[in-house]
Amino acid sequence: FEKYNFSVDSFLNDKSSSLIIFSSWPKDFLKINSVKKRKNLFINTILPIIFIENRKILEDRKRILDWWNQSDGESFSREFWPGWLFELSEKYNYSESSLGNLLIRVDIVPLSLALSQAAIESGWGTSRYLNEGNAIFGQYTYDKKNGIKPRERRENQKFFVKKFANLSESVSSYLKNINTHKAYEELRQERRKLRMNGEDLLGSKLANYLENYSERDMEYVKDIKELMETNNFMKFDKVRSLMN
Repeated sequence: FEKYNFSVDSFLNDKSSSLIIFSSWPKDFLKINSVKKRKNLFINTILPIIFIENRKILEDRKRILDWWNQSDGESFSREFWPGWLFELSEKYNYSESSLGNLLIRVDIVPLSLALSQAAIESGWGTSRYLNEGNAIFGQYTYDKKNGIKPRERRENQKFFVKKFANLSESVSSYLKNINTHKAYEELRQERRKLRMNGEDLLGSKLANYLENYSERDMEYVKDIKELMETNNFMKFDKVRSLMN
């Protein structure tokens, strides 16, 4: 990070040319004794990846909006969609014809929220799943080949924690989960309302709709909001290049 002059301050000032993307979690991370240094390294490593993956979503969103505007806002059945739009809808597990409803899914997760969940789910980078399988967010799978068996899993349970080839895949999978799973429908509807009202997408507001992410329900939501506030992650929601 020093070599390429990357810091949180440079990131907040939109100097994205200095972004550094790690493919896998640093092998010597757990050897760092200072908690403060570990937390700083965690933020510096995860934040640019969440930013880049969100930018990809915004590019897809802009492409949909541009095509829709060129069509004078008309509604076309899926059979008249261009190939790229059809593929994009399948990526988001969407089978309807309404582009407005598709756009509810094709949208960002605020940096403050994604970063807070990453910190909680990975124990600030100390979790076995992150260190062994680039699994930042503790997503489940029933595919043994692509998962890590939890040590505390009960005998009657069959799930694994999904592992990834790289950190970007892990973040992309998390964003898709938030944007497509029925458990987060309310979050997506609230995000849409904020968009329609011209308000900023703030993690502190959308966190209220994540009780289904954990068995701890609203206690989990409370933890997210406390972590977000304690570490002043809200400042990341003001990065101009994600406020489109």
